[in-house]
Amino acid sequence: MATVAALYRKKLSQERGTIVKDWGGRASVALIYPSHYRVGMSNLGFQAVYGILNDHPAIVCERVFLPDEDELAIYKRSNHPLLSYESQEPLQRFDLLAFSLSFENDYPNVLTILELADIPLMSGERGEEHPFVSAGGVATFINPEPLSTFIDFFLLGAAEVVLEEFLTAFLALR
Repeated sequence: MATVAALYRKKLSQERGTIVKDWGGRASVALIYPSHYRVGMSNLGFQAVYGILNDHPAIVCERVFLPDEDELAIYKRSNHPLLSYESQEPLQRFDLLAFSLSFENDYPNVLTILELADIPLMSGERGEEHPFVSAGGVATFINPEPLSTFIDFFLLGAAEVVLEEFLTAFLALR
């Protein structure tokens, strides 16, 4: 039986442009596209944010996607929390979970991902031991309200414009 980590390593071996950084002393960001790998990887905004975050020397950014059916079956059998692609680390280990939301239809997948990661759904139920949960992307510009009880904060605006200032504040807070 294959493990999810083995499936992720196989996908990574077939990619070009994967960024793998050492975690040592860096703030860790799980950049999450709440749909399947093939959909997220075709999203140029998601790709741009991945590059911007990893260009920052104090940040390590890894990708997370909604597991496909085969991966989901493995997660359910193993009862293992959701993993990132690059290092196969559980999402609970990250400092920040950053959802990239292009479509309102993906809002329910945010909850699925939080459940798979063993992170409380409601922001008010999370403690200091949990990562911050944020969301940005075009869908949040239009209507963030349906996710407001689940997301700690929203980043509104074009990533190219708001990310640098946000990262400065986030690193100071950390």
